[in-house]
Amino acid sequence: MSEAELRTMVREVLREALAKRAGPAGQAAPPTIESVRIGNDAELAAFVRRLIQLLDDPAAGADLRSGRHAFSLAGGTPSAPVATSAAPSVSHAPAAGQSVLVTGTVTEAKINKCAGAAATAAEQALELAA
Repeated sequence: MSEAELRTMVREVLREALAKRAGPAGQAAPPTIESVRIGNDAELAAFVRRLIQLLDDPAAGADLRSGRHAFSLAGGTPSAPVATSAAPSVSHAPAAGQSVLVTGTVTEAKINKCAGAAATAAEQALELAA
């Protein structure tokens, strides 16, 4: 088989595979929703192994990252998709004895902001106790 014949065959296979994936009239295929049950450590470990398996496959990994492959908790109630954001959110200054919740990307600036909020709350608690 010549290189040109091989290239032609690969193009045909890719064209067919992409056409199946896109669906009719070039529309994007609907996302795949995989139902998972996580009720104990063994099920959590199985889910993590499944994620690793999917991420090892370049196409499946791309689907995960783009949202074309999603997960739903088995037996749970459907909810709106969770939007991902690079910007973390930080709760406001906690009352004395409360924890600070930081979500998203945790940066040194966010940690310093939380530490400052906690210090302010501690100072307020000391003033109230005096």
